[in-house]
Amino acid sequence: MRAFIAVEIDHQAKQKISELILQLKKSNADVKWVTEDQMHFTLKFLGNIDKDKVRGISDSISSVSDNFNSFKIAFSRIGAFPSLNHPAVIWLGIDKGAESLKMLNEKIEAALEKSGFERESREFKPHLTLGRVRSDKNMLGLTKLLKETAFCLRNDVQINKLTLFQSNLSPKGATYSILLQKYLQNI
Repeated sequence: MRAFIAVEIDHQAKQKISELILQLKKSNADVKWVTEDQMHFTLKFLGNIDKDKVRGISDSISSVSDNFNSFKIAFSRIGAFPSLNHPAVIWLGIDKGAESLKMLNEKIEAALEKSGFERESREFKPHLTLGRVRSDKNMLGLTKLLKETAFCLRNDVQINKLTLFQSNLSPKGATYSILLQKYLQNI
């Protein structure tokens, strides 16, 4: 089964981000936009794993969540990989809480490494994916809109749990089911 570890955001934040996506859809670009149930920050993509690995992953998540405090994030900007001029992945970035998210990622990587998982070689860049570009259709309109659109949530978003998701691929796209959730410590 395909699996990943992530932190989720609250329903109110998801609704605001959905409103942003509606604005960006006006570009009529060929983008596969995420739905509210797909909005999260991926901390570790595990790939295809055997079901017998879930127990070890669960133990790793528990060891991290038992020793990590909940924290707040604030969305601060729209970005794209590799760049706004040539977007392949469109995302929302954070400033407040970015260091905490990086630290949480590092703790997850270290705990999973002890369980035999390889560390991610790329630097962790905290972002919430909004969409993936499928073709160059209406790309100029999209890049113009991305550069002109500002996004800011007035309220901070509380990050308070780790979630192990199973990812099921289908022709309609990925759907996620929760395998495990562990709450971070309250401060």
